[in-house]
Amino acid sequence: MNRRVHLHGGLLVELLLVCALIAMFLPFLVTALSRLQERHLLAETYQQQQALNAAIEAHFQAQWSRLVPANCRPNDALFLTIQSGASPPDRLASRSVAADSDWLQGRDYGLCRRAIEVSENPFESTLACHWKAGDRVTFSSCESYYQGEVLSVSTHKSVIQLAGDGTADGAIGQSGMLESQDGFYWYVSKGKDGLNAFWRTPEESGNSLELWNGIERLSVFPLLDNNQDGLVDTLDTRYGDIRLTHLRGLWVEYQYRLSDCLAIDDQWQTQEYTSMRGDSWQYASPCQGVGNQIIVLKGR
Repeated sequence: MNRRVHLHGGLLVELLLVCALIAMFLPFLVTALSRLQERHLLAETYQQQQALNAAIEAHFQAQWSRLVPANCRPNDALFLTIQSGASPPDRLASRSVAADSDWLQGRDYGLCRRAIEVSENPFESTLACHWKAGDRVTFSSCESYYQGEVLSVSTHKSVIQLAGDGTADGAIGQSGMLESQDGFYWYVSKGKDGLNAFWRTPEESGNSLELWNGIERLSVFPLLDNNQDGLVDTLDTRYGDIRLTHLRGLWVEYQYRLSDCLAIDDQWQTQEYTSMRGDSWQYASPCQGVGNQIIVLKGR
């Protein structure tokens, strides 16, 4: 009987000892698991940031890769404009353009594009395109460059007339490139959720389109070939009109945010980025980030 009581007493002491050890090490275990989970969330956040940055780069490339027409004849009359959001154009007077970002006015040449031979003027084209009657087009060859207008659009064809103060008939018999041209303003403004987003507004008329929510800041710089040797020799930080004959590419800087950041507050780190104009951008990594890229518009 005494032996059985002694055995039960020993088991109770061992059980209490195990409970004491668990109580002693449980806080360390919980802390370790919590830190492991935080590191996992942080790593996942950085992966999301990299994926988002790559997607934003692809989006800018898609928007701006056709700012220069595909022709082999220089045209000094073609420009694009880069200006500060502190001085928005009249077309964007009703928009709240971000003052600390740039806006760009240019034309998307060749969303619809086809090599053709002009046999008459006006002429018919079977090119399937988004254009409508009244929209502008261009026809260019190595000999000449002509503006044109879409006269009519039907299911299977479009009728296009080239203009040029009586000189457009010189295009007859030439082979070249027919391109649509759509003028836009690109800028940063408040999005539908009240936070900054990347927008596009048609140059003359039409509705504005929110392209990418989460672009907080934007700077754009022309890469210029001033001596016309086919190579970039200047990154211009000045605002104004840029001749397309000198434009070889764009240097784009942008600040963005993750819409659903997984990192906890004490993992945020305030960082600073200095733009090419010398402006200091403050952002909280990893829930915010800064990216930059080169968009090639015309090579040698």
